[in-house]
Amino acid sequence: MAFTDELVTGVVPAGAPELLSTFELTPARAAGWTLVAFQVLGAVLEPPLLALAHGRRERRMRSAGLWLMALTMLAAALAPSYWLLLVALMLYGLASGLGVNLAQAALVSGNPGRSEVVLARWSLLGLIGDLLAPAALAVSVALGLGWRGALLAVGALATVQALAALRAPGAGGDTSQAPDVTVRESLRAIVRSRPLLAWSLVTVLCGLMDEVLVAFGALSLSERLGTDATGRAAILSAWVLGGLLGSVLLERLASRFRPSTLLAVSGLGCAAAYSAWLAASTWLTSAVTLGVAGVFAAAHYPLLRARAFAAMPERPNVVLAAGSLFSALELTLPLLVGAVADGPGLFAAMLVLLAQPLGVVLAAAAAHRGERARAGAPPPPSAEG
Repeated sequence: MAFTDELVTGVVPAGAPELLSTFELTPARAAGWTLVAFQVLGAVLEPPLLALAHGRRERRMRSAGLWLMALTMLAAALAPSYWLLLVALMLYGLASGLGVNLAQAALVSGNPGRSEVVLARWSLLGLIGDLLAPAALAVSVALGLGWRGALLAVGALATVQALAALRAPGAGGDTSQAPDVTVRESLRAIVRSRPLLAWSLVTVLCGLMDEVLVAFGALSLSERLGTDATGRAAILSAWVLGGLLGSVLLERLASRFRPSTLLAVSGLGCAAAYSAWLAASTWLTSAVTLGVAGVFAAAHYPLLRARAFAAMPERPNVVLAAGSLFSALELTLPLLVGAVADGPGLFAAMLVLLAQPLGVVLAAAAAHRGERARAGAPPPPSAEG
């Protein structure tokens, strides 16, 4: 599901030039509005829907989300007008928020004690989708099918996944007999769990070293090194390749080290490599340092997300609802970085991105304190006592 979702959200922006010519759009509509369409409906409806996705509802809502993903992709591919395309993308954003998030929760709940490994693999598949999206569009254009052909292919893939998901277990195993919950009950559970609030909030920082890094990083490379479009693409590709390597390494190492250790190493390593990238003066050193930063940054989301699930393992839908509530803050990150770029300058804006690895280091310290507290806790009383 992560692969398909990232493929979709990569194909559509990559096809902005084709959308511009197909519907005679302005650049703002072809690129900006289409990206907003993915998020606007989900930002409002995702939290309450995810809060309800428990017990008998969870599997039905997950299946409905996956099927709606497939149908809206097919609708987007066949849209006769730009406005109908936007409607299809808005519905897709909501559908993926349900289907993809609930599928993630089902995988984590079905593999207790291995959440970091599961989420590392999840991130790896997402990065592969990011990497293949432009290539998929290029192949479709070369075959004369354009952006519509690429979306049709992705819609077909989503249909296959929706069929496969019908046999998948629910989040937390068999929840068919679990009582249904209300939105108020789920929100009350979020507010009462300080660890869940803290881990969900710090996970928002992962939005900095993602699309924000790519967008402002391209501007920074042009200003600092004078790189052309090809050079910028090559350097930023090193970031994605580093992320792929980092996800593979995390999947292999997650079960061998404590979460606090992995968080500390990934945070400090990313901060050091990213700082070196900001100081790089050549094309080669820029690519190498950014690639190394990508290796460490790839561990941030899986590790932080796994801690959020661990805060309330019996209610994964509440964890998803909390993440969705805080994800609205993620929408402000590009605006914040842009405001700094317009004020103090672009270099200062790039320094803001250090908040992600530094936040991870602080999270590592909190996780270490929690591990020490659990290690020092007295054993539970025996059944005989």
